[in-house]
Amino acid sequence: MKIEDGLWKQTLNWEGEPVLTVSLQFPRLSEETAGQRRIARYYRQAAEQWKARWTGPLFLRAQAAARLAREQSRPFRPWEAALTYRLTVQSETLLSLYLDAYEFSGGAHGVTVRQGDTWELPRGLPRSLASFFPPRFRWRRAVLEQVRAQIEARLANGEAWFFEDWRQRLPAAFDPEHFYCTQAGPAVFFPLYRIAPYAEGIPVFPLSLPEEAACR
Repeated sequence: MKIEDGLWKQTLNWEGEPVLTVSLQFPRLSEETAGQRRIARYYRQAAEQWKARWTGPLFLRAQAAARLAREQSRPFRPWEAALTYRLTVQSETLLSLYLDAYEFSGGAHGVTVRQGDTWELPRGLPRSLASFFPPRFRWRRAVLEQVRAQIEARLANGEAWFFEDWRQRLPAAFDPEHFYCTQAGPAVFFPLYRIAPYAEGIPVFPLSLPEEAACR
């Protein structure tokens, strides 16, 4: 299966001034099988919907923000929206990647929202984190135990900073859909602000799992 970058970028102006820059980088798959066509259609539609949202209603909001800044005689920083992806696993039986949507619409800094996708090949069907574990395996507990251990190790080594109440936050913050596969196995991640301050970015935790739970 061949994967190329779909690229698009546009700067939108209001009264001759740039108010919004939108850019896209999304996976463009070859469509040789029904499964490949299914995945390719998913990302093509997702890219078009994201582009339409930012060049439509959110562009109007950016114009309104620029107009208000002008009326109040204060500087206006153009809004930004960038959708990118990273391919993490590609084999005959598995495709995994994540999308990062960076959005700046005023304030101190922008925000990045991540989405992980893992597909079974050749059928082109999504795979869940649970599907990598044996039946009746208490995978959720095993994942949370490993995340706790990694957080404690990072704190002890001074490698990262987490909220003081991260232990209480962790169970509710964990979402099984927030994962992707790597060559070493699944990795789970947590959105901004869920268990750590903004400066820590999106915390990612690679999992050490039984051989039968490997990403393949």
